[in-house]
Amino acid sequence: MAFTGKYVLESTENYEEFLEALGINIPKNQGNEEIITEIYQNDEFSVTKSVKDKTWYNKFTIGKESELQTVDGEKFKTTVTLEGGKLKIQFPKFLYTAEVVNDKLVEVQAVGAVATKMISKKTK
Repeated sequence: MAFTGKYVLESTENYEEFLEALGINIPKNQGNEEIITEIYQNDEFSVTKSVKDKTWYNKFTIGKESELQTVDGEKFKTTVTLEGGKLKIQFPKFLYTAEVVNDKLVEVQAVGAVATKMISKKTK
């Protein structure tokens, strides 16, 4: 299972710019919290993300419409795809992709021309 594992955020690129493009204002250096992502891949995917005191969970099957939830608790329906080893999810305000490269989870989130790249190291 290529995605299955627990990952801890190692680095980000353009994270503050991405949040600004979404209209989210955070104090400087507040975007550097430890983010933990746990993924279980079988017939379905289960994804749990934790940052500070907030945790959210999504479960979906590739190619089938699923109800997912944003970090703010907003529920939406979308069909998650897997193309060339990359998960692709269209959130209400941005496009999310994820892939595993050399035991690292590489996530890219883009709104318009602004994108952030988050790299997390597999811990188990």
